[in-house]
Amino acid sequence: PHGSKDHIYEESLYKNDQILTLKKATNLAIEFSPALKSSRDGVMAAIGSEKQAGYWANPELEIEAENIAGSGQYSGANSAEYTYSLSQPIDISGKRSARKKAAAQARKAAGSNASVNELNVIRDVHAAYASTLSAAEMLKLATEQKEIAKQVLKIVSKRVNAAREPEIQGVKATVAYENSIIATDQRRQQLRFNKQNLSKLIGQETSDLSLDHSHFFDLKAPKSLEYYQDLLSKSPILQRSDYLINEKRFSFDFERAKRVSSPKVKFGVRQFRGSNQQAFVAGLSIPLPIFGSNGGNVSRARAELSQARNDQLQTKISLEQSLIEEWKDWKISYSTAQKIRDTILPAAEKAFELSQKGYKNGKFPYLDVLDAQRTLFESKSKYYLLLKKYHIAQANIDLLTNSINNNYQGANNE
Repeated sequence: PHGSKDHIYEESLYKNDQILTLKKATNLAIEFSPALKSSRDGVMAAIGSEKQAGYWANPELEIEAENIAGSGQYSGANSAEYTYSLSQPIDISGKRSARKKAAAQARKAAGSNASVNELNVIRDVHAAYASTLSAAEMLKLATEQKEIAKQVLKIVSKRVNAAREPEIQGVKATVAYENSIIATDQRRQQLRFNKQNLSKLIGQETSDLSLDHSHFFDLKAPKSLEYYQDLLSKSPILQRSDYLINEKRFSFDFERAKRVSSPKVKFGVRQFRGSNQQAFVAGLSIPLPIFGSNGGNVSRARAELSQARNDQLQTKISLEQSLIEEWKDWKISYSTAQKIRDTILPAAEKAFELSQKGYKNGKFPYLDVLDAQRTLFESKSKYYLLLKKYHIAQANIDLLTNSINNNYQGANNE
């Protein structure tokens, strides 16, 4: 009942033969999304930082010349002494280990961030897809309502001309028809906007998309709230905050380790030009923490660690609240949409059909037709809005619990 033949009107979603399924739209969005490309670049940058954090400091080559260009016996370079040495800073107190661990956690956080961004893109596509389908059904409904209002106006006009109805009924029918034209134009503009939004998400220049309308009416009951609360603990959003806390903790360890100065050792060879003899030289230098012992950086790292922990707690509270709200919307929209589909709509359609027949036969007044018509289309409008709410709530829960693929297996089939 929701194929191409049922959607033949301006701005129809069946402008071409190839159907853009939800899975195809999602894949196009993932391939196109600048946000995902940016997050992948962030992962590569974090990998580079992790690699760099594992390196030792580079040694330094020193060349020293003494007793040259002086006076007397030290004139020229005959009495010169040349020293060739290598000096190497030595990380102690676990500096290198803490630095590597912090970089590893930053790389994992970047990976989780990329996963979260991908889930966001998928959620946005699912919501845009459902919104476009909802707008299409609303336009289809408005078009049908306009045609019915046109037919009713024709019937009422004949009865008014035949003095079988007062003139006021003709005015009411005309107003109803004009309102249906306005409503149809509004629905058409809304559908055009939704199609453009979906096209931008998937990186398509054209908005002449043919979507899978059957997906819009595919209802699936949500599982228990406890089921999704268990999944929430494995959310990449929370995993990202775990990695950020670990990164801040190892950064704090690194700053504390820097309180202990790292020595620098030096080994080399000294050449005595006058006697043409050589000798080994060795040295050790230790920075003196006179003007500071890295206390400021330690305080900063401690505060950043505390901040990360509080941010995680707030994130968890927000996610739990969002999950409860979205689950409630999902459950209510599912049960209400089912009731409207199975009970209210058949009764409203039957009542409208009987009112039309009764009015044509002179058994019912025109007000009964208007009332039945209004009830039917209000019920259908509510049904489509509930379906839209159902899909958006489901997509939001899939984002929170990282269960998108599970809930959309049926909708994603080619």
